Amino acid sequence: MSFPNTIHGKYGWEKVQTSGQKHKLGTRMTFDDGRVFRYCEVGGSNIAAGAIVQAPAGIANHDMDLAIATAAAGVTSLTVTLGGTAATENQYKDGYIYVNDGTGEGSIYKIKSNEAGDSSGTCVITLDEEDGTVTAVTNGNTLVGLAVNPYSNVIISPTTVSNIAVGVAPRALTSDYYGWLQTWGPASVLCNAAGTIGEAVRVGGASTAGGFEDLDRDGSGENEQEIGHQMLIASVATDYALIDLNIAP
Repeated sequence: MSFPNTIHGKYGWEKVQTSGQKHKLGTRMTFDDGRVFRYCEVGGSNIAAGAIVQAPAGIANHDMDLAIATAAAGVTSLTVTLGGTAATENQYKDGYIYVNDGTGEGSIYKIKSNEAGDSSGTCVITLDEEDGTVTAVTNGNTLVGLAVNPYSNVIISPTTVSNIAVGVAPRALTSDYYGWLQTWGPASVLCNAAGTIGEAVRVGGASTAGGFEDLDRDGSGENEQEIGHQMLIASVATDYALIDLNIAP
């Protein structure tokens, strides 16, 4: 049985959370008014309503330059050698393996499952692609990285971001539960500094995790991710402002 990757929701469905998983991570839910939400797994800490939420930080010993066993094109299983951090079974399920250097570089594949792997040991990755790899990979030449699904174990965006923003919590979300993040359209979002109507807003600001500030394009704070534009009123620090989100349509 397959599950749709887009569902048409009713107002209020975005505020439902459950202890068990009901949809594939990243499932898209649309509303008649144009708002869009994505299904997520909450990490180990609660998330407040209106907070900007990011994908979990990558693991430095897994995220790039991992050696890989030689394999021909068309295989659906790859064996990588981890850095100095172990991997648990299915830690990277629904995530990605990408070739960052060497033969096959530029390729990315969806992960179906992975076996557990010891620190500095090998880990078998099963791909969720029926045709397998496009090119051969070569031990001693091909280097790869592993990334979890960006909607798994999401966290409040910290004051120093460590991954991309994936949405805004439309309600308080409980740790280790499943729920929805808003990614498009009008949303109530925590403000970290006074803002300007119509101006682009960005992730960040050192005052409070999960808040936004104006993206002034004045030479300061221009590298942070833009998440939308301010609507209705000029924002006030520590309040919540109406933001027209443009994270993911």
